[in-house]
Amino acid sequence: MCLRGVVVVGLVGGLLAVAPAARADQQTSREQLHATLWMQRSAEYRELVAQTWRLATERLEAARAPGTAALEQQTMDAVKLASLPTAIVVDLDETVLDNSFYQARLLRDREGYQESSWRAWMLQASAPAVPGVAEFLGAAAAAGHRVFYLTNRTCSVIASETVECPEEAATQRNLSALGLPGAEDRDNLLLRGERPEWRGSEKGSRRAWIAARYRIILMAGDDLRDFVDRPLFAARRAELAPLFGTRWFLLPNAMYGSWERELADPACEAGMAQDECAARVLARKYALLDADPAPLELTPRGAWDPSAKRLRVASWNIEYLVEPATYAALAPACVSDGGRISGAERALPCGVVPRLDRTKADFAALRDYAARIDGDVIALQEVDGPRAAAHVFPGYQFCFSARPNVQKNGFAIRRGLPHRCEPEYLPLSLADTQRRGVVVTLFPGTDNEMTLLSVHLKSGCPAGPMNDAANPACAILSSQVEPLEQWIDAQARAGKRFGLLGDFNRRLILDGREARNASGQLVNLWPEIADGDPRGAALIDVTRGTRFVKCVDNDPFEHYIDTLLLGSDLAQRWQRSSKIRVPYSRTDFERYKLSDHCPVGAELSLH
Repeated sequence: MCLRGVVVVGLVGGLLAVAPAARADQQTSREQLHATLWMQRSAEYRELVAQTWRLATERLEAARAPGTAALEQQTMDAVKLASLPTAIVVDLDETVLDNSFYQARLLRDREGYQESSWRAWMLQASAPAVPGVAEFLGAAAAAGHRVFYLTNRTCSVIASETVECPEEAATQRNLSALGLPGAEDRDNLLLRGERPEWRGSEKGSRRAWIAARYRIILMAGDDLRDFVDRPLFAARRAELAPLFGTRWFLLPNAMYGSWERELADPACEAGMAQDECAARVLARKYALLDADPAPLELTPRGAWDPSAKRLRVASWNIEYLVEPATYAALAPACVSDGGRISGAERALPCGVVPRLDRTKADFAALRDYAARIDGDVIALQEVDGPRAAAHVFPGYQFCFSARPNVQKNGFAIRRGLPHRCEPEYLPLSLADTQRRGVVVTLFPGTDNEMTLLSVHLKSGCPAGPMNDAANPACAILSSQVEPLEQWIDAQARAGKRFGLLGDFNRRLILDGREARNASGQLVNLWPEIADGDPRGAALIDVTRGTRFVKCVDNDPFEHYIDTLLLGSDLAQRWQRSSKIRVPYSRTDFERYKLSDHCPVGAELSLH
């Protein structure tokens, strides 16, 4: 990564996002001291980067396989891609060249980053190679791959100098002095600003230039942006993370990077004095330190007790529960109200973004309510997978939908409770336009075996005839009824104990007795799925016939849409006096970002 790419609002960026003021420089110098010494003096750093380059060298042969390391080539025709010659793309600073000496000079002289001092260092052309990189690049060139150096060093034009791009010439001299392949050809070195379309710090346009001419089989860098933009990575992390160690190779850099800018960016305002901005950046960094880890277990009960005679099950829709890093990446590119978010898309609707920026205190409050449930198995809705769920259910095991969309169904299962995550029930998603059903089998192969389905049906048709032509949401919900009933009937025919837990987005208690009208059109959900045909398909709603408990005392709703539906065999295990409802206090609801749903549950007896 190029040092020059580091910019903080209100500052000229570099290794040190600080002001000229001596006090700010001294404070920031202390902040950077250990990072610089670690990269210059520690055996751990040297061996870590050498290890990374050895692994990359070992992967060169496998990287020849069909495919690409560049997202810019993912949609390219496979035949065309295979016909291209191969190339390796590497970042320059702190990936190939070690600039810690420049950083050490700033620390020694108690100075902040300046364009002039950084340019003088570049023109000196004396940066040594990062350990292990020369061997890797030599092996890559010997294997017939062209090596491209993609850097955010800026190519400037200075009238008093005869060389068109002195930064490029100096960098070539530096690479040549190290004996690195391709240094003699300036086309192998792609600087920021070298072409009009390359003026930005993002590297996608330069990778695209290479990608049009070469199949990029492997990339290396010290910053996430050497491979992909940070928001895109956050949105596609599950898909892209496996590239690290196969086609992407990431080196450590504790001195600077886009990770630091991401932490510091909100601290300053346009036009703010540099010394004030520097002080705010440091204060923000200290405020972001986390000295208190989340609990490793949610409740004192901890792991599952094999001698337990009761199983506590519940359901909770935790409104758009995402990790803080995911929120930070997706919120700026939110989808306008009314915009459609597909099952394969990771995005947040703009209408909910303001209430989803959950802090550590918000997660702690959610954990407090999770502890009050004290559930053994909790069906979850609107939760972005195990990592997000672990913020609320630490120490639990999880079964989750694999769909990219952040609104996932899943289960949190007490550690040690015997279970098996089953294949997702895809028909409920209507070709992935809606949320998938998630299935878990508890106590498999025992007398207590049961199968549970976590559901979150289409919203917008909470009551009234489901054949309402004026309401398109009712048509979608109606389309989900058939696959829902098919799952129920299949469990009943197989003689299984089963239950459906979740957000049905339907006030089932208000449904009439008849499932269909005289024309055969579906009008009510409950009698359609609870028809008792085949035997064992009769359903018991654990909330039916009980007093409605509001999530908050001023909640306008008066009927359950979150509930547990038990097949007739499993219903025999239901402890009817055990209904669980965990409402929020109004104080907590107003103070913390909780959810627009609260938990509901029940207890089942075990043999």
